[in-house]
Amino acid sequence: MGVVGPGALGTLFASRLSRVVSTTVVGRGTKPLPEADWVIVLVKGYDTAAAVRSARAMKPKGIVSLQNGLIGAVPQGVTTAAAYREGKRVIPVATGITLLPPGFHILARHLRRAGFDARVARDIRSARLRKLLANVCLNPVTAVFRVRNGDIRNPPYCVYAEALAVEAAPVLAAEGLRITPREAIRRVMDVAKVTARNRSSMLQDILAGRRTENHHLTGALLRMARKHSVAVPTHSAFHRLIGVMERGIESHTMERQP
Repeated sequence: MGVVGPGALGTLFASRLSRVVSTTVVGRGTKPLPEADWVIVLVKGYDTAAAVRSARAMKPKGIVSLQNGLIGAVPQGVTTAAAYREGKRVIPVATGITLLPPGFHILARHLRRAGFDARVARDIRSARLRKLLANVCLNPVTAVFRVRNGDIRNPPYCVYAEALAVEAAPVLAAEGLRITPREAIRRVMDVAKVTARNRSSMLQDILAGRRTENHHLTGALLRMARKHSVAVPTHSAFHRLIGVMERGIESHTMERQP
């Protein structure tokens, strides 16, 4: 078994899988690459191309991405598992539910033995769109206000999260997901409740001074909205805010360099 991506979530999956099957974590520059029957890709969206090259070099029977966003390079599942880093420690928050595309029954069995609620989903695209909904509502709000997921269920943050959910619903419906604005709000708040203690991936990136997945999350929704001529002004505003925060981090980093 291989897990490409030594971040918080990749470490969570690898540590649990290693209890039931030989598992290797692959990061940037890992050499030599071992062979593996199954490989899970769990990296940032902008690192996908390099991660997929590493995964293919491991000569697996199958590669599946459990990344945020909509990744087309390899078959993609979804997971609501959550974890964050605190110093060098990875703090697990929830094992959640992991849905895999058809053809990954053996991997689902390994994940269940490792303690994950994992199964193969026939309609994996709808599951991916539901995950995108949670991502584009939770990540920007928690990153801008620097709060944990559970905080968006309360004022003033819930106002922004609900507005984002209402705007996202018609876009995702146009993409084939059967969902109303009210259902979208409920789903986002349910995810926030289940992962209440978690720091979203975007918040972790902002706190660590790293590039975020803004382009692959909210950016993906904005591209869908343009395709279907749906107005999403709140998403556009948060997209710009996160972009400004990223540029501020880059400028601060360059100023500190000798």
